[in-house]
Amino acid sequence: MKNREKLKTAGLFGRLFKLPGAIRAFIRRVNLRMEGKYSPFLLATAVTAVTGLLACIILFSPNYLGVALDGSTDEAMHAAGIYYIQKEPEERYNNYFIKTYSTVPSGEDLPGRIRNSQEAVIRLARAVDDLFTRDNYFDIRFLGGIYLLCYLPAVFLVVWQVCQRVKRFSEGLLIAAAGLFIFSDVGYITYFNSFYPEAVWLVAMLYCVGASMTFQKKRSLSKDLLSLLLFLSFAGILTVSRWQCAVLGFLFAFYAIRLIFVRNNFLWGTACLGTAFILSSLAVLCLFLVPDDFSETSRFHAMTRGVLFGSSNPEKTLHEFGIDPSYELLTDASAYDYLPFVKAGDQSLYHGFMDQFTTSDIGFYYLRHPASLVQMIDVSIGAGMEIRRSTCGNYERSAGLPPKAKSIFWSGWSTFKMTSAPRTIGYVLILIIAIFFLFYKGYSIRPREDWRNTVFLDMLILVFGVFISQSVVVIIGSGDVEMVQRMFLGGLSLDVMTYCVFAQLQHKIKIV
Repeated sequence: MKNREKLKTAGLFGRLFKLPGAIRAFIRRVNLRMEGKYSPFLLATAVTAVTGLLACIILFSPNYLGVALDGSTDEAMHAAGIYYIQKEPEERYNNYFIKTYSTVPSGEDLPGRIRNSQEAVIRLARAVDDLFTRDNYFDIRFLGGIYLLCYLPAVFLVVWQVCQRVKRFSEGLLIAAAGLFIFSDVGYITYFNSFYPEAVWLVAMLYCVGASMTFQKKRSLSKDLLSLLLFLSFAGILTVSRWQCAVLGFLFAFYAIRLIFVRNNFLWGTACLGTAFILSSLAVLCLFLVPDDFSETSRFHAMTRGVLFGSSNPEKTLHEFGIDPSYELLTDASAYDYLPFVKAGDQSLYHGFMDQFTTSDIGFYYLRHPASLVQMIDVSIGAGMEIRRSTCGNYERSAGLPPKAKSIFWSGWSTFKMTSAPRTIGYVLILIIAIFFLFYKGYSIRPREDWRNTVFLDMLILVFGVFISQSVVVIIGSGDVEMVQRMFLGGLSLDVMTYCVFAQLQHKIKIV
């Protein structure tokens, strides 16, 4: 009876997405021809090769593409001993991508103090540049090359693991094509030629996801331990990449504890507990040793563009914080407005307004008013859909294009997300429902023969946790003003969830 109902459901969806007869006949012939030859490994290899080719065109061939800097990366650059050659702000920031920098500080340059995993990558790129060029300049394409070499195996791993969930060539080909379309988009790749943390986040997150997926198949203990080590390495890199990512260490630690149930083995259980301990320790160290990402201006926005922005009664909300209701005028105020109502650094704000609340107070406010938090999360979803920084160009000044010009080459996914993708909390709820509907069957907290759905459901819950945690941290830290700059991991998490749901759904309803 269950199988009959399952076939009826699949038939219903199949009729809704039914392809023309000639196409279906062609797909059947292709699948018959490829029967016994289907190889997820070869499909993932092809996707990786094409991604590498596209990335080389984007990063290393004229016109060279990257992401213009907005000033937020200056300290990370200076910490690695890299400085601007350009003197004017309009030449440095937002308008044009800069390829070449100086490694000799001017009298105006101050040393940076950032200590995180991204700085280590930038220092490595500078060392490689010095090895080849031996001059006083840094070419950012060396950094782009290092990121790309690390990124390609991560793309391979994710596409390979998702393709293993199907047996038909046509389905695997569609999954591989979707992976290529999403993970090779110019919006992602151009971050490699920049000092933004997005490049580290992209690479590390895909390794964490790919390593988690590998547990779907029963393997030897040594292979599982290698996957766990891969997960630990990149989860640790992601955790200490920025202060806002510290909370991810606790999420990854909880997931590592969950992995204990992959197999009944003392050594394996000890390794999982050790992984959880290391990641939790890194999270604590990051909270105390890595400089806070959020400034006083961010805290100002957390109130005006967060708490007050989402309040139906700002006067009453201010009363909760012990702030005079007259500050209701600051509702929606931003220090970045063209003509700001008030500047965040104005000393008059510190007596009676800024001195009346802390970031912790804002966090407790959202605990008391979850509806306001949900409203702000809805806003964060829209920001997460913007892979590309709208205020930052992709081209060098020498390309002769207008300031802040964006490349349209291989930008299908980022363009779709910007113009057509759902941008509300309803879309996330649909994704969550689809994930449980597609992967709940056979879910178990104990080791069993068929572990595939359990692994994928746990992994997607972890990815959803990354999205929620980053949304909450950004909302509490800076309201909605800095969301586009800080919600990259949230948007990437939604992309991973969408990709896995699409792959499983098209398999269930047999689109091809």
